[in-house]
Amino acid sequence: MIEKWQQRMVACMQSEEAKDVRVEEALAIKYEHRPYSVFKYREINERSLRNLENDLVWVCSPTDYNDPYDSSISITTETLTSTIFEAGVQELISQGLGTDLDADRLQKLLTGTNPAVALQEALLGQDEVPPEFWPPFIASFEAQVQVWKEAVKESLPGSHKASLKVCSFSATAESIIMWSHYADQHRGFCVEYDIHSLAPDNLFVRMMYPVIYSEKLFDATSYYLAALRDRQGFNMLFSALASLYKSPEWGYEKEWRLVIPASLLKESSPWRVPKPKRLYLGSRINEEHRELLLTISRKRNIEIHQMQLADDSFRLKSKLVS
Repeated sequence: MIEKWQQRMVACMQSEEAKDVRVEEALAIKYEHRPYSVFKYREINERSLRNLENDLVWVCSPTDYNDPYDSSISITTETLTSTIFEAGVQELISQGLGTDLDADRLQKLLTGTNPAVALQEALLGQDEVPPEFWPPFIASFEAQVQVWKEAVKESLPGSHKASLKVCSFSATAESIIMWSHYADQHRGFCVEYDIHSLAPDNLFVRMMYPVIYSEKLFDATSYYLAALRDRQGFNMLFSALASLYKSPEWGYEKEWRLVIPASLLKESSPWRVPKPKRLYLGSRINEEHRELLLTISRKRNIEIHQMQLADDSFRLKSKLVS
């Protein structure tokens, strides 16, 4: 269920036209409702330890995530392709095709439900091909159009995902499921990053967004239509907004995520983050890994806590390690 403040944030960002996007207002709303901290669950490996020591996280394409729907969009292909074909017909008419057509056929091209087929019929008529010979030409053309529609349907969602990089965090360090899924079944660790004390212009804060749990995919049709109308003036930030939508089944993650546009980062890579505020050790961590993380934390003056199982309920609690 999307919260009211999230609805206001989305309303600032969702215009199809770039001139109508209220970025700073959206960021102010988000900043007002930011969590005190965000948490990154990690298993223990060479990369996670290196990132911990150097204040880094790994940002990558949504296609690398375990959710196959991550950052997915829906597109009404018929609407998009019909508009593209209509624009093509208009362009041909503007180049002089209209001078060779009678008024009835020209009207059919401009207002028909299938301008592409209407154009094909017009060209066949212009070439004086008898109507009884049109069906195989039309069938072949429609088959090609269908192939093109399928190509659009397959390529646009993929290109959208490739246009940004993300890194996921949680608003809680006490999720039993998160420790199981992302911290090696409670044998790893969890890093806490302070959000609340950072200024609004801090890059970590500005690029951190709440995930919106929704039953429906983000519909990107209107943005591609806007791009057809004005490639320079449409809202190119829509892909960042689309990356926030996930199925309610993932709601237990209480996710906030870094969203890095392609203009800042082309490839998956480490990304600089603030120094951790606290480190939490999994309840099943082995002694060797525990001592390794204690050494790193003490060297860097990071407060460290040990996760423990509660005695009377299904929950985790943490205890400060002296």
